[in-house]
This record gives sequence, structure tokens and C-alpha cells, in this order.
Amino acid sequence: MTTTAISDEKILTAAKSLPVAPQIMARLHKMLLDSNSGLPEIATLLKRDVSLTTRIIRIANSPAYNGGGLGTIEEALQRVGFGEVFRLVGMAANASLADANLAFYGYSGDLFRSNNLCTALVAERVAIKTKSDPRVAYTVGLLRGIGQLLLDRIARDTLSPADKFKEIGGGRLQEWELKCFGTTHQKVARLVLAHWAFPDLIVQAASYDAVQGTPATPLNHSLQLSSSIVRLAGFGLEGEDSSWGIPQEELAATGLSMNETTIIRTESLAAMQALQDS
Repeated sequence: MTTTAISDEKILTAAKSLPVAPQIMARLHKMLLDSNSGLPEIATLLKRDVSLTTRIIRIANSPAYNGGGLGTIEEALQRVGFGEVFRLVGMAANASLADANLAFYGYSGDLFRSNNLCTALVAERVAIKTKSDPRVAYTVGLLRGIGQLLLDRIARDTLSPADKFKEIGGGRLQEWELKCFGTTHQKVARLVLAHWAFPDLIVQAASYDAVQGTPATPLNHSLQLSSSIVRLAGFGLEGEDSSWGIPQEELAATGLSMNETTIIRTESLAAMQALQDS
């Protein structure tokens, strides 16, 4: 197989076919940091995606929020609260993105969505424990797989079934990506999230590649730890990492104990189940 590096233009063209919800997340993140943003402005933003507003209204009417009787996104925002709406927007974005299996990676759509959501919820709790920004951690955890999603979509038109990750022999995911696409999912994530105008902190963290030996930030360490917790929870993705347990260096870097990671895993799984039942 002759490798031809995929152009940035092709990647961004593929990104245009994705649902609008992730881009709404980027704007919502900025609006929630702006004290001048009020309910009308946020409601107008959310109305750009009919399925998104419908889902938020439905969840606001669920027993989890003592719901019932709401018919507008404005009413739902008042009941649920802006901060919780951000998490619900993230969940809706995740559900809308992976609407099919990632055949070339060998991931089912259900597993990919579960990995993203579980990583987001774990990263959020790790951030709370380490006194960092839980909203940033949640966003990074949710969107770090956007590069894999886009490369898989591009592969449907450019590769043959014999080029699938498992068919070539597995191994390290980045090696397979470089062989097939001339780039990695981390670089694709960096390009797309920056194009969607996510803050630099989120772009850098979501595209971090430990294999390249880039110095890790505290947020990178937290996300590496979160990924390990997610694998132990049963939602790991093949090829991402060969280790199974909790790396001691990540515990040392975050200052968390093994017992705390167990509590985080239990709480995250419970939150994940509650969200999926809503």
C-alpha cells in the first residue's frame, strides 16, 4: 500500500459532514465563561440543532429533574441549569457523532460512544479531585476521539477492507494510521478542534500524543490516568495502550491514590448509567 498523506482540506471537508453539536459545545463553553451571556443567547445557540434542543427538553422533563410539563428550551435551561446543560450538550454531541461503527478501527459505535462518555465523566471527576477545571476535562475527554472518527470516515472512500487495523496485524494504532493516512488521529483532532475555535487548552490536551514524547502537562497526566480508569471499567479501545492497570507515574503526577481511582470509576459508571437512562 502506497501512503499518501491526507490533506488538511480533505479532513476539514469530512468534518463538515459531522453534526453541528460539537461546534455548539465550543461556543457554549465560551458563553458560559462570559458573564454577559444570558438565557436568551444560550437558548438561541442551542436551537441551531433541533435534535439537541429536543433531547435537553426531554431530559429536563425526566424524573431525574423532578420533571414534566416543559415545552421550550428556555424552560429546560431554567430547570436544569447552564452548567448541567453543557454536560448534556456534550452527551448529545457524542451520541450524534458515532452514529455507525468505526469499521476500519474495529470499534462498534456503541463502544466508541461509551469510551468517549466514560472518559469525559472520569476526567471530570479527576479534575474535581485535583482542583482543576472539570468542564475543560469533560470536554477533552469527550472529544479526544474526533480524529479517529474522521479518519474512519475518510477510510471508507480511500482504503480497502484489507487495510483495516486488525487485518494489517494490529499493533500500535499510530503506526497503522501513519501507514494508511500519513497522519495520526491526534493531529487530525488538533486541526479540527482548532478550526471549530475550541480554546487552545482544550485543543492541545485533546491532541496530546504520549508516544511522541511531548512533555505532559498536569491536564495530560489527568487524562492519561482517566484513560487507564476507563480501560479498567471495560470501555478501552484496542490499540490505544498496551497497559492495563493504573500507571504509578500518573498517580504520582496527579496526587491521587488507588482507592480514589476506584471511587472515581464507581461514581462515573453510575453517572454514565443515569445519563443513558434519561
